[in-house]
Amino acid sequence: MTSPLHPTRRAFTWMLGTALVAGASACGLSGTGGRSVTFRMGLRTARAPGEAAPGEFTTDTGWRVRLSSGLMVLGPIYLFENASPLEPTALRRLGQWLLPTAHAHDGHFFSGGTVLGEWDREVVFDLLAEAGEVRELGRSPGIAGLARSFSLLLQPPSRALGAEGAVLGGRSMILEGTASRAEAEVPFRVALDFPPPVELQRVDFVPIAVELDDGGRFVVEVQPHHWFEGAHFDRLTVPPEGGVVELTSETQVYRALMLNVRRYTAFSGTWEPA
Repeated sequence: MTSPLHPTRRAFTWMLGTALVAGASACGLSGTGGRSVTFRMGLRTARAPGEAAPGEFTTDTGWRVRLSSGLMVLGPIYLFENASPLEPTALRRLGQWLLPTAHAHDGHFFSGGTVLGEWDREVVFDLLAEAGEVRELGRSPGIAGLARSFSLLLQPPSRALGAEGAVLGGRSMILEGTASRAEAEVPFRVALDFPPPVELQRVDFVPIAVELDDGGRFVVEVQPHHWFEGAHFDRLTVPPEGGVVELTSETQVYRALMLNVRRYTAFSGTWEPA
């Protein structure tokens, strides 16, 4: 039996979907909301500043990381009207000027306010397959207006993903690559899990400022160069024969990844008008 304090992923999706419909109805009745729109949703792996290819970057601890493969399950994705409490102050002030936060019919959920758009499914995303190009997921319903934050879920693959999800072997994310610094080189592999409750799967309130409208595309940008911040590969022991280091939950690099992947800096979002 599911505890009322820990909603399931299905309940979370249903409540946010209800908030989207209710927000559209309430705002429409009050005359303060936007019209219904349909836009496209996409995913892309961001390049680190100054880098030519996604999955290659230098960490803040001085390690040069090159990912050779990366698979993850993400979604659903929800776009909110309210500004993220984590966004830079100047951007927050601009958002408040463009769209004041006081509304008569908000339909609040997780302090995000009205849900302005959603992708209510999960997807297996290959971080390196598209070489930095957008993988388009499909069309999403929404409400025209300024979206100022978004949230997404990280989770194990469900049965609905079929063979696509089976390649992860039940894990939420699998990364492989090499970290090097000076004469040291550390080949590594890590599998991360994000099991329920849903509170531990959410990446909450990533700051954005995008005007949703018909036919445009909202792109969630995965930022792997932020995932390894504070990671100390020198604390790992490379096998004498030079094999791959399996990053387990006892290692500092694994713990850094688990923290960073669920931070708001792990993802960003951009809007491409029609």
